[in-house]
Amino acid sequence: MKRSKFINLAVMRKLPATRPSFIVKPLVIAVSTAILSACSEPQDDAIVIESVDDCVTKTTFNEQQCVAVYQNAEAEAARTAPKYNSRQDCEEAFGYEGCRANSNGIFTPIMYGYLFGRMMDTNRPSSVYKYNQRGSSYRDSIITADGSVIGKAGQNGYKVNQSAYKPKATVSRTVSRGGFGAKASAKSSWGGSKSSWGG
Repeated sequence: MKRSKFINLAVMRKLPATRPSFIVKPLVIAVSTAILSACSEPQDDAIVIESVDDCVTKTTFNEQQCVAVYQNAEAEAARTAPKYNSRQDCEEAFGYEGCRANSNGIFTPIMYGYLFGRMMDTNRPSSVYKYNQRGSSYRDSIITADGSVIGKAGQNGYKVNQSAYKPKATVSRTVSRGGFGAKASAKSSWGGSKSSWGG
């Protein structure tokens, strides 16, 4: 067998695979972008409006505008608030006389107020509630319909993420006893995962 005198070893060498590095780079960029966007989510200085009079006093809205926003907040609360089968279960979380029955005999917490800030949607304001379970470290906290704690009741203002204003899921299922307090440290929603009570 004849051997060639001219062998190009460089051509015959196995080249390293370049595909994985091509895949990894966009993935790293995507993850980095996601982290940066989460860290840089716009924040808003918000206050909690507890009544129409409170709105007239603390905002630039006139009475007619304040009435309209408050009515919208109550409609949102009826749609998104956690729902309980009994007054006792509801009041365990939201305090004595902190709940009311709807037309179907289901109990919901009474809306404490709504978030008012630059990012708010006046057509669908974010309703908030005052959590009152005895012995809970979250007692006297103001929470949104999805169970996020924004601070203690009575503060002059709150720092909230843009997500606090996003539309919340309609709640159709009832919550079992224990609710928010047992899961708040894990940033969960009423009675466990969102799927157990929401949309």
